Amino acid sequence: MANTDFKGIMIRDVEFKFPKLGATYKFNTAENRSEECNPRAQGAAYSVGWTMNADAARKLQTELKQHYESCTTKAPFAKIFGMKKLDDGSFSFSAKRNGVNGQGEENPKPKVINGLKEPLEDVHIWGGSTGNIKVTAYPVTSPSGEGGISLLIDVVQVVNAVYGGSSGLDDFDTIAPVGKIQDPDLNDFGVAAAGDPFADIPKSAANDLAMDDIPF
Repeated sequence: MANTDFKGIMIRDVEFKFPKLGATYKFNTAENRSEECNPRAQGAAYSVGWTMNADAARKLQTELKQHYESCTTKAPFAKIFGMKKLDDGSFSFSAKRNGVNGQGEENPKPKVINGLKEPLEDVHIWGGSTGNIKVTAYPVTSPSGEGGISLLIDVVQVVNAVYGGSSGLDDFDTIAPVGKIQDPDLNDFGVAAAGDPFADIPKSAANDLAMDDIPF
């Protein structure tokens, strides 16, 4: 029987912030910055953030709260972990995938695809890239006792990639890569997307996430 605590959420047309999809990082408190590390290091995780306008963010928050309240939980709902209000009134969100799962095995890297749902050749994108992301929402209780939803990375689709800044590139047109769509598990993404974007997450992703330690 599927674990109904896991809910796939499709989020479209967002700008990515601080993407760390090609390697795991941890936060260095001494230097107050994130640094690349081995997936087995304490606190190692892949991560990505994105921004949404106030209306879209509140709609997402309502959906996530409703999911939390549909799960078997003990603590009252308090927050969406990784959701923050910005000075301009918009909201930022973040999702992670830990370097290792609860059994001490390394988690696979998040799947990152291009506009044609093929593997993105260079996943080390910069902030300012845009696209779609499928996350998995899961109810958690923080060490301080706050109940809420944590977002885990499932698949990231990069429609417009930014690498190392765009200075000097404005004279060029953006051209989509060519190729064949081969993976039927990615029907929520790209030009061939069809059906309910909130369909159940694929079994492979559910199995990975079921053993993942929930990040705070």
